[in-house]
Amino acid sequence: MYFAFTEEQEEFRASLRRLLTERAPSARVREVLDAGHDPMLWKLLVQDMGLPGLHVPEEYGGQGFGYLETAVVFQELGRALAPVPMAASTFAIEAILRCGTEEQRRSLLPGLASGERIGALAVTGARPDDAVRVDGDRLHGKVNWVAHGHVADVLVVPADGGLYVVEKGAPGLTVERVDSLDLTRPVSTLVLEGVPAQRLGADGVERVLDVARTLLAFEALGAAEQCLDISVEYAKTRVQFNRPIGSFQGIKHLCAEMAIEIDASLGAAMYAAMILDEDPVEFAQVATLAKAQAAETVRQCAEGMIQVHGGIGFTWEHDSHLYYRRAKAIEVWLGGVTELRDLLADRVGI
Repeated sequence: MYFAFTEEQEEFRASLRRLLTERAPSARVREVLDAGHDPMLWKLLVQDMGLPGLHVPEEYGGQGFGYLETAVVFQELGRALAPVPMAASTFAIEAILRCGTEEQRRSLLPGLASGERIGALAVTGARPDDAVRVDGDRLHGKVNWVAHGHVADVLVVPADGGLYVVEKGAPGLTVERVDSLDLTRPVSTLVLEGVPAQRLGADGVERVLDVARTLLAFEALGAAEQCLDISVEYAKTRVQFNRPIGSFQGIKHLCAEMAIEIDASLGAAMYAAMILDEDPVEFAQVATLAKAQAAETVRQCAEGMIQVHGGIGFTWEHDSHLYYRRAKAIEVWLGGVTELRDLLADRVGI
């Protein structure tokens, strides 16, 4: 198996990176930190590139590409820390695509795939919790830390071993935005008091989470790559004792270790994406590993960037803290490293 993107996929990456460099520079990201969502950027990504429906089949309003194209998107959005609800909406789309009936797919997916509506998957840990109970077709309970829940039109909520779809503005639903460590990805608490909901017609929650973990691994790698690139560029230009700090052995080793970790993690994430539809058992194992490894990598690279920059790396004005915040948030979303290793052990029968 050849672990590399195709020429067409790399051309797509280049186009997306150009758009993000122009429309989502660091200064723009900081302008929308309070909102945590850049509607103008989202509109561009939706209208110019059709990102939300990239891997959705054409019969449901998507473009019919594969998961590797979506992985490229996550990698580039992670690199830019783009404040858009791509992850939240993609995970909701995946839940409907995998678990919905044919009727549910045809009614729910076109709006999400086109980007006209935004989705959110209300799962935060390694496994769906049991905080929401079902009473007929009504949901009662609370779900914490739902990414981009405050802008979502369609919420996919776990309950009673399955997934339920809740519409924005449904009676009994309260969405309360709460403080988030990751300033570029806000979170909300969902309070459900007899909220009408429709259950998705099939099981497969674990499969949905494994796909989400794989894509999240690519997002982590994009952020890690940017941390390394920023660090290397700074090390070339920052002079101490009449020489660039990049000539010091300690800085060389630190950057080299970051590069090695990124390379190893990228291999795991690529393998997971490539076998996603081929081997369900092996994919479940590799997806868990890929997310855990990528989470450790982005944390290490964010910490390394701060060390390379020294005192300036700790300031509000520098972007180091934004990448570190994203790294810590990714680390726990859909399962922390320890949780995922325990889950992997269960899956391989250890």
